[in-house]
Amino acid sequence: MLTLGKIIYSTISSKEKIELRQLRIRATEWNAISEYILNYSKFLDVGCGAGYAMQQAREKLHCTCTGIDPDPGAHGVGRFLKELVPGETILKGQGENLPFQEEQFDVVFSSHVLEHVDNEKKSLEEMSRVL
Repeated sequence: MLTLGKIIYSTISSKEKIELRQLRIRATEWNAISEYILNYSKFLDVGCGAGYAMQQAREKLHCTCTGIDPDPGAHGVGRFLKELVPGETILKGQGENLPFQEEQFDVVFSSHVLEHVDNEKKSLEEMSRVL
């Protein structure tokens, strides 16, 4: 296991420490990409977890956000709270079969997801289709 994985998922780390480290990772990631997202975009997060990126997009860029995840709230920042980010639309589903029309979103965001899907090619095709 990579060092990062040991830091985040070590059994000796408390849930609070894991959450703090996960938040640092996601915040760093968000800061690296947010300048490329236009204000007021229609934003889709595939594999959204509890909705951290969606919350950032809504609060900082005034985006209209939708998320999809096979187990909403079980991954990423906030997973130990078992609560979804308030004010966000999060659907249960998978990236290989997105329940949206073609060209419905201005931004399709997905992070730490492709290693978990059954069909990477189909997931990417679906993301491209709805973009």
